[in-house]
Amino acid sequence: MNTIVKMILPAAVFILASAGAVSTKAAKESDAKKALTTEWIQISGSPTNCDDVQVNCTPVNTGTLCSYEDENSQEHQVFRKNTAGQCRIQLYKTEP
Repeated sequence: MNTIVKMILPAAVFILASAGAVSTKAAKESDAKKALTTEWIQISGSPTNCDDVQVNCTPVNTGTLCSYEDENSQEHQVFRKNTAGQCRIQLYKTEP
């Protein structure tokens, strides 16, 4: 009986530790996907005149442009600023 416990107990502890590590990593990745970032919408179509908004978008092309709905229910395309400080870099919706 002692021999069986000595062999099975370490294996069981290892399996539980591995499962815990995997579930923690998945939870952190899920939280990262939901994180809001500060990006920009153009005012009157001008890349030099922008307002900041909190959105969950990515520069990776997912096929759907990122948009932001303002308090007047108007949709605005969301951009990221380039090195010149202009909001010109297109952003896309993150995949669900």
